[in-house]
Amino acid sequence: MSAKAGAGGNPSDPDTSTATDDPGAVTESPAEDNAPAGEERQEGDVERSNNIKRFRSLGIAVVLAVIIYFLFPSNGADLINEAYPDDDNGPFDIDTIRVTAAVAVLMGALWMTGALPLAATAMIPLVAFPVLQVAGFGDVSVAYAEPTIFLFMGGFILALGIQRWGLHRRVALLVVLWVGTKPKQLVLGFMIATGFMSMWVSNTATAVVMLPIGVSVLALTAERVGGHQNQKKFATALMLAIAYSASIGSLGTLIGTPPNALMAAYMSSSHGIEIGFGKWMMVGLPLAIVFTVLAWLVLVTVFKPEMDEIPGGKELIRKEIDDMGKITRAEVTAGIIFVCTAVAWISFPLLAEYVDWWSITIADAAIAMTAAVLMYIVPVNKRGTRVMDWEHTKEVPWDVLILFGGGLALSSMVSASGLSLWIGEMAKGMDALPLVLLVFAIAGVVLILTEFTSNTATAATFLPIMGGVAVGIGLTADNEMNIMFLVIPTALAATCAFMLPVATPPNAIAYGSGYVKAGDMLKGGFWLNVIAIFLITLTVFGLAVPVFGLTFG
Repeated sequence: MSAKAGAGGNPSDPDTSTATDDPGAVTESPAEDNAPAGEERQEGDVERSNNIKRFRSLGIAVVLAVIIYFLFPSNGADLINEAYPDDDNGPFDIDTIRVTAAVAVLMGALWMTGALPLAATAMIPLVAFPVLQVAGFGDVSVAYAEPTIFLFMGGFILALGIQRWGLHRRVALLVVLWVGTKPKQLVLGFMIATGFMSMWVSNTATAVVMLPIGVSVLALTAERVGGHQNQKKFATALMLAIAYSASIGSLGTLIGTPPNALMAAYMSSSHGIEIGFGKWMMVGLPLAIVFTVLAWLVLVTVFKPEMDEIPGGKELIRKEIDDMGKITRAEVTAGIIFVCTAVAWISFPLLAEYVDWWSITIADAAIAMTAAVLMYIVPVNKRGTRVMDWEHTKEVPWDVLILFGGGLALSSMVSASGLSLWIGEMAKGMDALPLVLLVFAIAGVVLILTEFTSNTATAATFLPIMGGVAVGIGLTADNEMNIMFLVIPTALAATCAFMLPVATPPNAIAYGSGYVKAGDMLKGGFWLNVIAIFLITLTVFGLAVPVFGLTFG
């Protein structure tokens, strides 16, 4: 999932813009007529350089995979067959373990370096495992149709239906107006609106929608305060607020961010443990709320707005709402389907668990696909226009769904081959570490890695590894659910990347606005990363333990 282009009205890099009130304004070059040819040559040089880097990374990844295959201990299978004689997947074969380890290293290296498109790397299991005779094609391909993939597919279609008619924009503006229009209140209002949207709509789409609203507000406020130079800190805080809350809010639901969904799918496919939509919200939503408040405090402290009041602030937001016109039937229809879907996701599993007479159990993925199908059926006007059509469905990020499948196929083979058990055996020395310290360390390591790599790829790579470590250090000896002590921080930390423009698409979009410098993002993001590590650790022990029945001590 990458969208590195800027959004809004100021797409230039602030470091190359002139010193004007408009961060996006640049001076015309005297050699403007020669610019196209020069730009083409420069773009060609950059493309050649990138191709060389990609081929080099691809070669390194292949070499690493070959080295792992030949250097993998020959007694690896004997070790785990002796330690786990009754395992359902046993007895284990050394060649299968070696191939799986080599493929895992190959995919991990390709995901981390971006030598191939992420989705292309995700298709490697469909080729490698059947061709190398360690698994049948049918056994591998089933991972690409896991229920969680359909949960996300339905969620994508639901979100696109809402986006098509602009309901998300109206809700966001109303939230901002409700919170208040003083500078600090505006920052908080944008964070609440963005965070709520990102629970249901992809982080990137949320940032793309919210950033132009923020840019238009800044353009209007600049007129009221005497130019952009008088609101630089406020502008930086607002742009970063949108980027950061797009990631923070997504922690609240399973469909908010791919690592959450990958975690649920991994737990289901590899350990037979189902994580319900409502149950996850009992963990993720409090984390998202607390994190949003703390992030707001950091932003308005580090980038304290220059003014206490914005003259005519409410009128600015009201004008944005008025420009949208009256709420349409299409918006109402899409909103009703969304609300019914969210209520079903949250209530059905809880009713089935806590209400004796409630006998209806419908999978979260089935609810999502029901909502998606309804989007194509329900009309929004007399002409018969539906909430969704197939033309808009082309905007579904199919590459993300393939990436899910590849991650789950790899995770499944890591478990089935016995590689996860071998990793666990190698990690047994870690059982001397206090569990709190281990969770803290995992959150920190994954968080640092995800600053440089895709959050989905990071989660797909490390979830099965952490599962193996959890088994190896004895966490699951008395309670299989305890594997979540290491899996949850891995998934949560994979989404928390705040320091670099390349870390997440929302970060890149905010940077591309022209109002944020790389140093600003580093300054604010560092503190958010530190807070994230502590909050994730507290969430695991304070919320996940009682919600999922984890045991320790």
